[in-house]
Amino acid sequence: MSTYNGQMYLREQLDSILHQEGIDVSVLVRDDGSKDKTLEILTQYAEEHTNVEIIKGRNIGFANSFMILLYKANKYENIEYFALSDQDDVWYPDKLSSAIKKLAETDSSKMRLYFSNTLAVDENLNPLFRTHRESTLRLDKEASLVRYFILGCTMVFDKKVVNFISTHKPVMQIMMHDLWIHQTCAFFGTIVYDDTPRIMYRQHSSNSAGVSFTIHARMNRLKRSLYSYQRRHFRELNAQNILVTYDDILNEKDKSMVSLIADYRKSLRSRLQLLMNKNINMGTTLSNIAIRIRILLGFF
Repeated sequence: MSTYNGQMYLREQLDSILHQEGIDVSVLVRDDGSKDKTLEILTQYAEEHTNVEIIKGRNIGFANSFMILLYKANKYENIEYFALSDQDDVWYPDKLSSAIKKLAETDSSKMRLYFSNTLAVDENLNPLFRTHRESTLRLDKEASLVRYFILGCTMVFDKKVVNFISTHKPVMQIMMHDLWIHQTCAFFGTIVYDDTPRIMYRQHSSNSAGVSFTIHARMNRLKRSLYSYQRRHFRELNAQNILVTYDDILNEKDKSMVSLIADYRKSLRSRLQLLMNKNINMGTTLSNIAIRIRILLGFF
């Protein structure tokens, strides 16, 4: 878990993790330079629970903070499965046991990533909506390059994932830690999905990231994406990062596919090739139209 000014909902999140059914849980938290009472709360939990460990850090942003936690987790040789947690959600008691059961049914020769549906809730845990429709999900490599839909707070993965990412540290700056894990497992591992919501995904004004579908929220995301270079080109930058980080282990077919996105702004021909590619599928007609407009404008 990475925390930042999370005093309001942190206790609920920690309690839901510590009360997981049938699982021995250890909690590793890195605080990203909080200025409220978050550290005070974490210190109290660490004093009361021998399985809670705190790392105090400077503010480097949630993506970098989570990557530090991943590298730290690689040192825990006796832990078989790992999960990411936000600071403000509530896990259902069977979240981890359900994930581990699903992963145990999957080929263990490859690294394995599990994610689930969520029940989005308001500040008071009143239900709002489920975040995924199973019929629109694609778990292939191409989908990982164009869609950001696997939420880190639902992820559970095995030790192989931690080892692999720690061994192949991203060469370029990453923007979303969970997207990097998703893409890594899409290319080199196995991904399994659980359509049953296993967490209450709290939506509130202080979220670092969220899934609000209101018109106001969508307009704000569009505005940020147009004015921020990284957000405007995050698919292109992620693809470039995949190429330089995994250059020696990607096969030629995958390199060609990733290059289509990484190099699409180099020429009009490249842009048209990406525009016409059938694998650029966002799940809905409206989203497919919007993403092709972004490709034409060079904001992919």
